[in-house]
Amino acid sequence: MKLGSLIILFLVCLSCKNENENKSNSTNSERFELVPEPDKDEREKYEKNLNLTSFLENPIDLQEFKNKTKRDVTTTVTNGLEYYFHPKINDSIFYSYNFISTVNRQLEINEIVVFKYGKNQHNYEDKTEILIELKIKSNDSDLGKANFIGLSKTDLESEFGNDYLTFDSGIAYSNKNKVLIIELEDSKVKSLRYIKLNTEKINTELIGQIMK
Repeated sequence: MKLGSLIILFLVCLSCKNENENKSNSTNSERFELVPEPDKDEREKYEKNLNLTSFLENPIDLQEFKNKTKRDVTTTVTNGLEYYFHPKINDSIFYSYNFISTVNRQLEINEIVVFKYGKNQHNYEDKTEILIELKIKSNDSDLGKANFIGLSKTDLESEFGNDYLTFDSGIAYSNKNKVLIIELEDSKVKSLRYIKLNTEKINTELIGQIMK
């Protein structure tokens, strides 16, 4: 009787051990299951979207650009347009920097609009100012990654992808409340406008309003 009990107990233990090993093997198999690698097109789309997001978040190093510039610059207080991002901060102004250069014997002006507030709002070296808009019409190496006047539409698509809005004279990339509007001429960049908006609803109607 005792021998029979020992045999039964041994079989039960063996059964439990096998069951635990099967569960362990199953768990390990699930844990180390290989995830299919994204295909080349998906990887490229993801990388271009990262490029666009990064550019729209910080298209230029504003302080470095102002420190590097050796051209004539005029400054003036300007009105904030209705579609501008406008922080709810008292004692604030919109300010315009106009950087003047000569291209092919013609006067060109690249304009930068910022939001300024507090005690340094009339100071050129103000490091608290917020970039609101870039209006770029001529090449300037000091613009860094925003220096793409003359690039082709294909160049832009290689960098930022082809997920953009189209309008009569160009294309517009956007992310959240930031938009990059590209005016094209013969499929090359004629001018660009970067704007930080007061809305994330960006459509062709808003683009048309901005381009008026």
